[in-house]
Amino acid sequence: MGTEKVQMIDVIEETSLKILEQTTGVVVRYCLLRYVLKKAPDCPEVQQAKDNLKHSRCIQELEKEQWADGGWGAFHSRSTLLKQKIPSTEVGVERALALGLDASHPILQKASAYILDIMRGKIAFPDYYEKNDRWQTGMRLFLTSALSLISPDHPDLNSDRELWHEIARRTFQSGRYRQEDEIKAHNDLTGATIKDSYLVLSSRYQLNILGSIPGMLSEELEAALLQWLWEKPDGIGYLEIPLNQPPPTKPGPFDRWLTSLEMLSRLFPTWVRFARSSIEWLWKQRDEQGYWDFGSRPSSIAFMPLSDHWRERQNRLYDWTIRILILLRKFDEGSHLV
Repeated sequence: MGTEKVQMIDVIEETSLKILEQTTGVVVRYCLLRYVLKKAPDCPEVQQAKDNLKHSRCIQELEKEQWADGGWGAFHSRSTLLKQKIPSTEVGVERALALGLDASHPILQKASAYILDIMRGKIAFPDYYEKNDRWQTGMRLFLTSALSLISPDHPDLNSDRELWHEIARRTFQSGRYRQEDEIKAHNDLTGATIKDSYLVLSSRYQLNILGSIPGMLSEELEAALLQWLWEKPDGIGYLEIPLNQPPPTKPGPFDRWLTSLEMLSRLFPTWVRFARSSIEWLWKQRDEQGYWDFGSRPSSIAFMPLSDHWRERQNRLYDWTIRILILLRKFDEGSHLV
């Protein structure tokens, strides 16, 4: 994409500046400044934008629904009994991060303390306990995955990172994914029966752990892992969308496809080797204004909306566009490194 690379970064910056001139949305403004234009955290403009996040109705709603213990009711399972928009602690954490909050914000400080209390055995895991040999490993995985999103380098994650790294190393020891090697790794290390379960390495939870610390996986292991994910007919576990073809046009499946790319771009530097055709497809979806719009009903509760008034079409355009701009910026940066 030689000259197109230059064009891409120019368009990214021009579009960001145009939105900043037009929108008053506090989340959109902060994310543009911080994650697209890459302004420093101590920049006065960024500090002011960060302070203005308190005016976001989305963030106020998230804070209002957070329980006194720091969670949002159920942890991994989605609560259908409670009348709240945030159905679980997992979603609450993802929602906070999507809205531009970081580990220093009180919402995520409380959530982090809550997760650590469960991990350390001070309070009980709130969900129904499954009666099988997977549950103890799975419960710990859900907890550590959520904590890794807030504080990727937290020392309480060290043993879990080592465990999943060793499972991945043994699973891909031949240079490619072998189910029998993964099954044996769990027989030796966790005792869990994992065939066709959520403990298979393609799940979003294991990926969060494996990519939490830069350089934890060797380049060869990371490439083998991503090659496998890209070739899997159902992609990343819990998102269940193929990565090696253009996405469906319906908003729900498209949102899961986009979330898959966003996740891999955050976790694994070598994602750019596999994502070029996806990025080129996205690049061509801009409208005449230079924005992106993939519909009014995304499936993700966590990642959309960013703007307070989602029903206003222009705000919806900004929300979709900022997600695409962040992804394009990561691709442009990563292309220079691999």
